[in-house]
Amino acid sequence: MSQFPVASDLNATWSFIQPGLEFILGASGDVGVTSKMYMNCYTAIYNYCTNKSRHSAAPSLSSGGAGTNSYSGAEIYLKLDEYLVQFISSLEKSPDETFLEFYVRKWTRFTIGAGYLNNVFDYMNRYWVQKERSDGRRDVFDVSTLALLKWKTHMFNNNKESLISEVLARIERQRNNELVDTSSLSTAIKSLVFLGIDVQDLKKPNLVVYINHFELRFLEETKEYYKKESFQFLQHHNVVDYMRKCETRLAEEISRSNNYLEEHTKKPLLDTLNQALIEDHAEEMYSEFLGLLEQSETDHIQRMYKLLSRVPATLQPLADTLERYIKDEAAKAIDDIKKQNEQQVQDAANATPESGKSKRSSPGATNPRTYVHLLISIYLRFNEVVSVAFSKDPIFIKSLDNACRFFVNKNSIATPALKSNCKTPDLLARYADSYLKGSSKESDTTELNPDILMIIFKFIEDKDAFEEHYRRLLAKRLINSNTKSDELEESIIQRLQEENSLEYTSKMTKMFQDMKASEDLKNLLRAEIVQFDNSVKDFTPLILAQSMWPFTHMEDYKLNLAPELMPSFDKLLALYKEKHSGRQLKWLWNHGKSEVKANLSRKGKPPFLFTVTNVQLMILLAFNKSNTYTFDQLLEIVGVAKHTFEAHLIPFVKYKLLEQSPSGTAEFSKGNTTFTMVEEYKSKKLRVNFVSSIKSEQKQDEVDANKEIDESRKNFLSACIVRIMKARKQIKHNELVNEVATQALTRFRARIIDIKKVIDYLIEKEYLRRLENDMYEYLA
Repeated sequence: MSQFPVASDLNATWSFIQPGLEFILGASGDVGVTSKMYMNCYTAIYNYCTNKSRHSAAPSLSSGGAGTNSYSGAEIYLKLDEYLVQFISSLEKSPDETFLEFYVRKWTRFTIGAGYLNNVFDYMNRYWVQKERSDGRRDVFDVSTLALLKWKTHMFNNNKESLISEVLARIERQRNNELVDTSSLSTAIKSLVFLGIDVQDLKKPNLVVYINHFELRFLEETKEYYKKESFQFLQHHNVVDYMRKCETRLAEEISRSNNYLEEHTKKPLLDTLNQALIEDHAEEMYSEFLGLLEQSETDHIQRMYKLLSRVPATLQPLADTLERYIKDEAAKAIDDIKKQNEQQVQDAANATPESGKSKRSSPGATNPRTYVHLLISIYLRFNEVVSVAFSKDPIFIKSLDNACRFFVNKNSIATPALKSNCKTPDLLARYADSYLKGSSKESDTTELNPDILMIIFKFIEDKDAFEEHYRRLLAKRLINSNTKSDELEESIIQRLQEENSLEYTSKMTKMFQDMKASEDLKNLLRAEIVQFDNSVKDFTPLILAQSMWPFTHMEDYKLNLAPELMPSFDKLLALYKEKHSGRQLKWLWNHGKSEVKANLSRKGKPPFLFTVTNVQLMILLAFNKSNTYTFDQLLEIVGVAKHTFEAHLIPFVKYKLLEQSPSGTAEFSKGNTTFTMVEEYKSKKLRVNFVSSIKSEQKQDEVDANKEIDESRKNFLSACIVRIMKARKQIKHNELVNEVATQALTRFRARIIDIKKVIDYLIEKEYLRRLENDMYEYLA
């Protein structure tokens, strides 16, 4: 090859370069081409293509007419085409190797050689091939592409079944934990990508060979493999073991796809795996789920969730099962404490069977703290499951919320009768009261906190009922100065406002404003009283807005004020009228309390301090004038209704501050029965509370609260209906009912029958009227 052939002689040029092409493509094994041989080939091809002496007779691939030196690469291009076909067809497999090994070995060497070959024919590529393609020829290619196309036609197409079958067989062997040369797999699979050439646009990625000849078969065989394996595995193993197996298999396949599969295959492969391993066996997992919940197997539940979450459609049945389970568990737990309460009441009744001696309690009475802590314990238990096992997935958060909303509002304690009002708002308000009371023992409130209150509040449907009960208990704490701290009270109200609305807490906010205004009045009054009245050491009047506070003026409490107190009260009225004109004050004698210093102890010992109601205060002050009164005399002095007077007098006799004559329950309320103040009161405590022994008015408070709630709901529904009708003018019955019910949800769950009653009421008041076709019309 030391002498270059005549540039115009095609056969001489080809004979000169062919030995070099053999070395470049690897016909001589691993012996490569030398640099001198490489440059000689390049120069010979360059000389041929740049020959200026050939002016005609050269055939052109682009036209059938006479050629010019512009087309001087056509003949050598055709020679190269024929040579590549002959070279590829002559490749033979060794007896001791598989076709896959032969294919990978030859492909690797051929593609390396094709790269060098492309460089050898660089001049032809840059000028002749480029000119042909720019003229519209799509059957002319650069040498590198030509080599791949010839490989595809004469090697791959003739042996594709054998090649793909061996590739898939080797993948299956790897799945069966056999050692496999993954490099040859990777090379063979990647070759399919290189062979995907779009002859119309060489720059456009094309996976048609890879997809049609490998990916489709690979996915189908993968599906069949895991379908068979999963079925056989479940025949001999439990679901938990199967889930572990799934995790292992998925990790293996992901690793495999990262190592030698195209990106295009990853998603369909995962879809195939998800269907074969997870979706097709979702029912088996569902059947195991309840058992895992009962055993609190959070790790296994998390494993199940992670598998099923790969197929989102499979999660909803799991979420529905969780919701039903939470409801069932809550119902069982609540039924248990209800039975325990009823049993305790029964045991107490059996222990003291005498009439009037049994502990005052009603069957099924529930401790608010026990009840609320049970609700929160159920919530926290399953919230932990949702947070850890289900990674706070919104589907499962919704299931938890739905279940909690159900058992908080509908359970054997909250709704003992089918149509009874829910008691949870009342019990939650009493729970809050036990936490916020200043007199509560620290040991009894260690587990109470505002967070628990707000969690349960979130699930209450009748939020208006909670507001009413909470406000009533708050009012008692405020007027009795029995709160832990005003800051804590206001923080709770702030959180209620954030959960609901500013309107929701408006009355409670105004109550605090009244208390602060009353404090200013108290300070002003105290300075005035000191000047003229030494008997009253401290007087704290509370001026409360009637529309904001849950108190009503009661005719049974028309109290006659003792003469000793009149100057202080007169001064209060004078001061108040100076600041406010036209306001009417009504005294709520059934609320509030007093502390009285009683000099009834032995000589040398400090006096007693009695905590009493306003009625009891008037009874005690009467004994400053006389040591003995008859029942009728005391009743006339005090002035309240007889049954009220009896309730407040009983603690004095019961705790032996007054001596009754004649004694006995039957004689107590007779007009001539006398009551005498003891000269020396015997008590180990210097502070004695006579208020706590008065018969509780809780039942009446509950009746009043329910009445107030019903009235408030009626007004709310009326306002909703009028507002809707004013905007719509005419509306169908069902649309109106649905819209009103939706608007009411922020405060309570309105019953259809209540909405209908309010509609009838508004029709009667001529706010609207009925039309034909079940329509209503607004009347301006």
